[in-house]
Amino acid sequence: MNLPNVVRNYLDQSQVAYRLLACPLGETLGQVADRLVISTDRLVRIVLLKDSSGLVMAILPHDHILDFSTLCQLLQRDLEPVYGIETSRIFQGHGCMAGSHPPLPDAFGIPALVDDSLATLAGDEELYFDSGGGDALVGMRATDFRQLLARARWKRFAISTDDLDQLMSQKPLTSRDLDSLANRYTPARLQADLENITELPVMPWTAQQILTLRDNPHATLGDVLPIIEQDPSLAAQVVYWARSPLHGYPGAVDSLRTAVEQVLGLENTLNLLLGSSMSRVFQIPADGPVGLQAFWRHSVHCATLTAELAKLVPEVSNVKPGLAYLSGLLHDFGYLVLGHIFPARFFLYNRFLAVNWHLPRDVVERQVLGAEHWHIGAWLMQAWSMPEEVIAAVRWHHHEDCTQPYAEYSNLVLIANRLLQHVGLGEEQDTRLPVLPLFTLGITRDQAMDALERVQASMTDLDTLSEALRLPGEE
Repeated sequence: MNLPNVVRNYLDQSQVAYRLLACPLGETLGQVADRLVISTDRLVRIVLLKDSSGLVMAILPHDHILDFSTLCQLLQRDLEPVYGIETSRIFQGHGCMAGSHPPLPDAFGIPALVDDSLATLAGDEELYFDSGGGDALVGMRATDFRQLLARARWKRFAISTDDLDQLMSQKPLTSRDLDSLANRYTPARLQADLENITELPVMPWTAQQILTLRDNPHATLGDVLPIIEQDPSLAAQVVYWARSPLHGYPGAVDSLRTAVEQVLGLENTLNLLLGSSMSRVFQIPADGPVGLQAFWRHSVHCATLTAELAKLVPEVSNVKPGLAYLSGLLHDFGYLVLGHIFPARFFLYNRFLAVNWHLPRDVVERQVLGAEHWHIGAWLMQAWSMPEEVIAAVRWHHHEDCTQPYAEYSNLVLIANRLLQHVGLGEEQDTRLPVLPLFTLGITRDQAMDALERVQASMTDLDTLSEALRLPGEE
């Protein structure tokens, strides 16, 4: 297990007893807590904040959310969160792994504010926090942890997610309620307007190579294998996909060549690799109605069903099942962007949806996130020069009356989403199959329901595939 020198030296000099608990590299704190059966109120996380006066480290239990209004009043400062790459750079500058942020303010020379809820645990109870190495948690007695934070300021500035859920479920929420809660628990000056999102992540180099190959009608297995082989986690992922019973391959998948050539096929491999490699630049929570786990589960099922529906479209329409699959796989990528850029509001959005499932998602998105996922997703697809068919599907997949170019693909995704609602995997409350899109595509209702049955028969295997996409390289 990797413990950065800055953390090891600080803990040793503080003369506190601690132990290291191994965890898989790259998993979120929530995933690690589930794996190690750790109560999330004993798992400590940080939120890094800043203003013109400098940085502040807010330290709180993992199952709590910041009350930004209270926090700013306590410190008499107009603070904003430090997000994503900027946070990683600060900790990487001290030798920590990217995405790994230990709650040890004195070790990093950052003033801290600690939520009072961490003072209520009995002294002998154990607390756990990120080690900074990415592959381990530090465990120590609550008494010793509080000793490390003796110079920090202790105040109540966070609310548990259980209390927040209770608050949100006391009555039906109105738009005014949503605004009030969002403004209280997210930064006051959050720039959530579309025109203020000035920077999107750059498409990963591997994804760029895959996209170039995908657009090349003369690409061969010999062109694809070197790209996959240069990334061991992607190579392991491809073999993992191919071993799924979903493909019905009777032999042993004992090599990357067998996985691509004999089982998955070139186009299917490139589509899955493109989605997987593109998603790696975004960091969003795993849990919640639109967390990473639910995102990939819905996307994989939608992609599979969209491709099945595309096979039913008359050939004269020139709809390509491969592009239909890719459209279904990527249609919700806007959630990844919003969750990555605005993590506090995305967390709150998930909490709203979890206890207010009756509210239309588009209404909640506009109120809490300040934008709708399809708009941001289409912007990302354009910025990354994705196929026009995919851009159209991402932009219009909630519109029944779309007549834009490549509307066939957005209509297919729309129908797939409505069908998946029948089995609890849709993102729309409406289960009614849209008449006009079915008519223009030449698909009957019975054919659409039969396609759903075929996909439903493979749900277990599709769930396995979605897990592989969520956890790249894990076998």
